[in-house]
Amino acid sequence: MISAIKCYLLSSNREIYRSVAQEYNTSAVHVYRLAHGKKSRGKTDYYILKRLREYGVIQSTLR
Repeated sequence: MISAIKCYLLSSNREIYRSVAQEYNTSAVHVYRLAHGKKSRGKTDYYILKRLREYGVIQSTLR
């Protein structure tokens, strides 16, 4: 978990992660981990992935 926080802090998309996290009432680190391959577990995670795709952070919502 420490490495995810460290990588989040060094990320160039930090503002995008933060805004999406506020929109869906979750942490920015959770959004970062979803963007970098963590499995989505529910509808909210799926909507977060769709929003990241709209911003151009990820290529597709299905992995």
